[in-house]
Amino acid sequence: MKNKFRIGEIVLIQGKGKIYEKDIKALGIIERKDYYFNEYLVNIFSQNTQDWFKEKDLKIIMERKYKKQEKYKVALAIDIRGLDIILEKVGKVSNKYNNIFKKVNFYQEYKAFKKKYAILIWTSTYWSENNFVVKAIEETLKDLRRKNIAYKQIIIGETDPTYIKINEFIDNDKNVNVFNIFQKIEIKNIGGILT
Repeated sequence: MKNKFRIGEIVLIQGKGKIYEKDIKALGIIERKDYYFNEYLVNIFSQNTQDWFKEKDLKIIMERKYKKQEKYKVALAIDIRGLDIILEKVGKVSNKYNNIFKKVNFYQEYKAFKKKYAILIWTSTYWSENNFVVKAIEETLKDLRRKNIAYKQIIIGETDPTYIKINEFIDNDKNVNVFNIFQKIEIKNIGGILT
């Protein structure tokens, strides 16, 4: 059974409770629900007390925000050693549901000055922080900076085109600085050998 009101939600009370026999008009906060009587225990702000009210006597006063799924375009250029560290971390995760590495739209390795690099591009993805691969990538990128391993990550909002996030560590190795950002992500001349 779906609840009309959520615990912790602020409501307008207009009606009688079990304790207060007179009609009351006040603000309150939902504490819990009694499913048998279909009533809600409400903490009344003005009287600093609690009472049970029927669903019909309560009204939502604040607009609810529903979680909206945002889509992103994500590009990652990384030293192959860094990618190996990410893949090792992903391999250790027990919950392997929704592995976005299986949904990469473009993967290419290249060499520059005897070093190996990889480019990964997701053209349209839910880059959710709850996804175990996204967590592994984000956590590992922080470690790579300490280990002096170069990377460049670009996240562009597909649902919200004004959103752009650039996460990079290119100070010691410019060979991962391979993206030009326009309305689309473009690979610029990398000067290496694609393999």
